[in-house]
Amino acid sequence: MRKNNMSSYVNVLSQVLQGTEDEAGAMNDDFEKMRKAIDDDKVSELSQADLQAVVDNFQRGTDSYEQKLNQLEQASAPVRILGKHKSLVAAFRTYTEACQAMTNSIDVENQAVDVAAFNQSEKTQENAMEKVTAATQRIMTSPM
Repeated sequence: MRKNNMSSYVNVLSQVLQGTEDEAGAMNDDFEKMRKAIDDDKVSELSQADLQAVVDNFQRGTDSYEQKLNQLEQASAPVRILGKHKSLVAAFRTYTEACQAMTNSIDVENQAVDVAAFNQSEKTQENAMEKVTAATQRIMTSPM
């Protein structure tokens, strides 16, 4: 029963992490496009249609992260890793919120980006993902 519980938990964790990686890959080209436009001070040269496509893609990804966060919150973590699981969920929640903040930083109508919010979101995402990775490693190396 206990091994089964850990096995089932690891399965959920693996699905969430693989799905997160897949979503991040699907959004990367749009992120790079926005990063370059911001760095080159050319956001206003992106059309409203281009910006809307980026926002739509980012929102799809963020919505998917919300679903993954719910999966993690609902996962039945074995008692001995409960603290590590809670750290993982908190870091994933921070990551998801930062992704939403990045999406929200793009103003399609005015063809602009709140650069400070975009940059802060990027830093927060990086820090949160490091914490997700660290928590995952602690969980996976826990004695079964």
